[in-house]
Amino acid sequence: MALMLVGALFVVAYIGFVRTATGQQLDDSLMVAAQRFLSVEVARNGAIGFLRYLPELSAVLAALALLVAAIVRRSITAPVIAVVAALAAASSTQILKALLPRPNLGISEATMNSFPSGHTTVAAAAMIAVVLVSSPRWRPAAATLGGLFASTAAASTYVLGWHRPADVIGAVLVAAGWGLIAGVVILWREPDWNTWQRGTEGAPSGVWLGLPWIPALVGLGSAVGIWYGLLREPTRPFEDLLGWYVLAGLGLVLGATMGVFGAASGLLSQQTRSVD
Repeated sequence: MALMLVGALFVVAYIGFVRTATGQQLDDSLMVAAQRFLSVEVARNGAIGFLRYLPELSAVLAALALLVAAIVRRSITAPVIAVVAALAAASSTQILKALLPRPNLGISEATMNSFPSGHTTVAAAAMIAVVLVSSPRWRPAAATLGGLFASTAAASTYVLGWHRPADVIGAVLVAAGWGLIAGVVILWREPDWNTWQRGTEGAPSGVWLGLPWIPALVGLGSAVGIWYGLLREPTRPFEDLLGWYVLAGLGLVLGATMGVFGAASGLLSQQTRSVD
């Protein structure tokens, strides 16, 4: 059911933002605003520097978490499955980017398809792999921190004008889809992986479970509010609204990314069971 929902959201994002004139217009306006508004070299250099080392940083963080999980659990099954899922997500993104057409509706000069974002997929898939192999006690914290890392990668690609917000949303959904598949396989192969001893402090923390939803709801709520309040029927020139466009784009990117990680954490926690 969850996998079907992720797939449906991916299709909606693609059709809504890539195949329609209204979606393309909004998506491109958000990207162009970021390109013009964030032209300060310091900000751009910081984002470029982060993205330059993003694949290596993502790999190192994921590798450390997977290694610790393998040592603690004395099994490499779940870490290997998580790695395969992350690699599959990264590969799927490149395949989808080549297969999915972006119709030229006369809105953007950049007609080459950029949906989904490869950089964002790498970051999100690596962090979802970490979430999958984390113990039930630490998984909500891993989802929150991993979501923030993936959100930083997503925001960087957006503010640099490398990708539109829809590209980022598609990338996170691809990573989430493969993460769900990996989670099912892990629970099937090693059902004890997602358990904690009754009477111990191994249960997932309710506080951490709710944390990803704070930036998710604030981000999405801000994006919707700015759109309906200022951008849907603008009364000022585009140049005067650049900052609002950027805030709306960042809210959309942050909200979607943290929402996916919050949902993943909650879904896995529902599958957690205690043992004697």
